[in-house]
Amino acid sequence: MGFEKYLSFLIGFFLVFGLPAISPAGSGNTGETFYFAVSAMASPAQTLVHFSEFQDYLAEKLGTPTLLKQRRTYEEINELLAREKVQMAFTCTGGYLSGRKAFGLELLAVPVMNGKTRYRSYIITRAESLARSLADLKDSVFAFTDPLSLTGYIYPTARINQMGLTTTEFFQKTFYTESHDKSIEAVATGVADGAAVDSLIFDALRKQPDSFAGRLKIIERSEEFGMPPVVVPPGLSVKLKRKLLKVLLSMDHDPEGQKVLHSLGMDGFVLPDPELYRSAILLRKQVHE
Repeated sequence: MGFEKYLSFLIGFFLVFGLPAISPAGSGNTGETFYFAVSAMASPAQTLVHFSEFQDYLAEKLGTPTLLKQRRTYEEINELLAREKVQMAFTCTGGYLSGRKAFGLELLAVPVMNGKTRYRSYIITRAESLARSLADLKDSVFAFTDPLSLTGYIYPTARINQMGLTTTEFFQKTFYTESHDKSIEAVATGVADGAAVDSLIFDALRKQPDSFAGRLKIIERSEEFGMPPVVVPPGLSVKLKRKLLKVLLSMDHDPEGQKVLHSLGMDGFVLPDPELYRSAILLRKQVHE
């Protein structure tokens, strides 16, 4: 199962950004609507097929209509979770850590991709650049993705702080793109000299012909961090948490679930290891505490 399929899944979720509503799957059921959200790690670009398959599968297994609520920033996703406007979300690791500290956001499950539950931050620049490390990008224009993004903001900020500088002192200019593929495009087209991006997104795009990622090089790789997780608000009932876990953890044993996982580029979901997010927690503390 490849990164390209996972990226298609992510992108599929965001094709409908800006639409006022999405018709709930399983609308023939009488149960209350189940709301879930997905962080905007990728921009709109492809079809909704993977989103539809997952939504339909979830609706069938829960026995209730399902509806996706979408927002562009990780903070907006956290606001939905804090106010219990959604019962589950696929979020970024940094978004989870922020919500965990702010209002007790809880881990539910972790996606497994190619046998792994970890990913990295990449520092990227154009292939022809003389830069060989983040330090070489001093006084340049740099693209961040989102203030809560672990790979797209927290990691490069922590690295610069370790040099004894702030990002304002280090870079000539910085800006936010709101998604990793937009950061990749910004560097490839010369809008930015460098960026920090999610390794999952970059690796997937690099395999696509004529992609912006093909014009770039990786000059620094972070240590591994826990995979962007599935989270739930702290007030969610134990009964519903158990039901959601049963659905996610059993997908790889169910023929229909296997098809959906295949379309997402995932092996399945697992319970979170208590140590999985330790490195990310420590890194975030360097920047925010």
